[in-house]
Amino acid sequence: MKRAGLLLLMLLLAAGAAITACRGERRSTIDAPKMVIIGFDGMDPDLVRRYISEGRMPNMARLAAEGGLTDLATSHSPESPTAWASFATGVQAGKHNIYDFLVRDTTTYLPDLGMVRREPPSFLFGYIPTSRPKVHTLRGGTSFWVTAGDAGVRSSILTVPVTFPAEKVPNGELLSGLPLPDIRGTMGTFYYFATDLSRYEEGNTEFGGVLKRLVFENNIAETELIGPPNPVIRQKLVAMRGKGQALTDEDRRAIAELEVREDVRVPMRVHWTRTGDPSPTIELQG
Repeated sequence: MKRAGLLLLMLLLAAGAAITACRGERRSTIDAPKMVIIGFDGMDPDLVRRYISEGRMPNMARLAAEGGLTDLATSHSPESPTAWASFATGVQAGKHNIYDFLVRDTTTYLPDLGMVRREPPSFLFGYIPTSRPKVHTLRGGTSFWVTAGDAGVRSSILTVPVTFPAEKVPNGELLSGLPLPDIRGTMGTFYYFATDLSRYEEGNTEFGGVLKRLVFENNIAETELIGPPNPVIRQKLVAMRGKGQALTDEDRRAIAELEVREDVRVPMRVHWTRTGDPSPTIELQG
């Protein structure tokens, strides 16, 4: 995750983007010049100017010439979610409530997402689902595109961070960005499959990914993909971990057994074949 400030390219162009995810009520638009704002997280404006002057970024040079290139000061603290929330709302963290990527769960002292609050599903007798999981944003303040929409200005907002769950945009549309979750409920899980990993290097990484060691026999390797967590088992784990210092040895053994079954795991077979082409053909079977 990048912690630098934001660089904005403010381009007065004649076209906008339109991908609809959360569509508000359309109203008559104001007849005014159109603006496209492109935000780059963590980009150094001095490097951009240097590369433009050296001719290494011709497309960026053209965009800057037709519109403008403007620095945007970062927030306090200079964390990406904090800065993007301030960009959207025009207020500081004390008002929009986004201070970091993570917050501390005061019950378990474990880290949790600092942008949304997750409400797990409920089950009757621990197995029959009675309610769906829900996600609530922690961000306060009013987005400037909502204010603009109320005034009749059309807008399309594409993958701006700290916009999930998607809000209704009057006279516009919004496609959510960070912390939009994947099927595992994370902000993105990458997989790295390799033959040069040792068994001690396998597993989860601090960068939000999973390392898997491949051992080929007759050009075939058996591995697996880790899918979404089992909500029933996850609730049992949350309840047991919530005991904190009151955990017994029996509780710890039960937690270890549940952790093995916490995620849905899909077996996968990798076929590695090499033909006349220098690049091998890799076939995956689930």
